[in-house]
Amino acid sequence: MKRIELIERLSALAEPSYRSFQKKIQISEGHMYGVRTPALQKLAKEIASTDGILVLKELLSYDSLSYEETIILYKLFGQITLTDEERLSYLPKMLTYNDSWATNDCLASEMKWIRKNRDLYYPYCNTLLTHEAPYDKRLGIVTLMLYYLEPTTLEEVLKRLSHVESGHYYVMMALAWAYATAYCKDKERAILYLRPGMLAETVRRKAIQKCIESRLVSDEDKVLLKALKKAP
Repeated sequence: MKRIELIERLSALAEPSYRSFQKKIQISEGHMYGVRTPALQKLAKEIASTDGILVLKELLSYDSLSYEETIILYKLFGQITLTDEERLSYLPKMLTYNDSWATNDCLASEMKWIRKNRDLYYPYCNTLLTHEAPYDKRLGIVTLMLYYLEPTTLEEVLKRLSHVESGHYYVMMALAWAYATAYCKDKERAILYLRPGMLAETVRRKAIQKCIESRLVSDEDKVLLKALKKAP
C-alpha cells in the first residue's frame, strides 16, 4: 500500500464530527481526518499482515504526517517483526512525528517487545528524559512507567524521574501518572517521593490525587494520602 492509498482509506473512514471532537481535546496539532480508534487499529493490523515494513519505511521518508498516519506508523512499529537492532535504529526517527500526548502514549504502549529485552532498551529510555522536546521527555517517562516499574529497576526509575525538569503540562502529568502507578506497585518506596520537597509541587499533588482516585489503593491509605496532599 502506497501513502496515497493510505490517505484514500483514511479519507473514506473520516468523520467530520469526530474530527471536531479530537480538536477540542487537543489530540494533535497536525492535520486530522477524524478516524476512530477501532478503525485505525483494524487498518494497521491489515497493513502489518501484508506490506507493513514497506509502509513503515515510506511513512518515515516524509517530514510530516497526519495524526492518523502517525498512529498507523506507531502501530506498525509495534506489530511487525523487526530485530532489536532495527528497532533501536528506527526509534529516533519515530520521535519526529510525536507531537501530542495521544501520539506519545500510542508509541509507548505499542513497544511491548521491550519486555523481552529490558536491559537493551533501558539506556535509550533514560536518554529521552534529557531531551529538550517535551514529548521526547514524556515518551521516556511513560515508557519507563510501562516497562520498568519492576522490582529490580523501580527504585532507580523513581530516582531518575525525580530529576526530570519541565514546566510542560503533559510532561508533569506523565510524571504524576508514573508516581501514582509506582505507588500502586510498591507504596513503601513510592511514598517517599510523595512527601513535600521531593518533586515539583504540581507533580506531587497530582500524583497523590491519582492515587486517591485509584481502585487499587485502600480506603485507609487514601485517608493518609489526603493528609499528605495537604502537607506544606
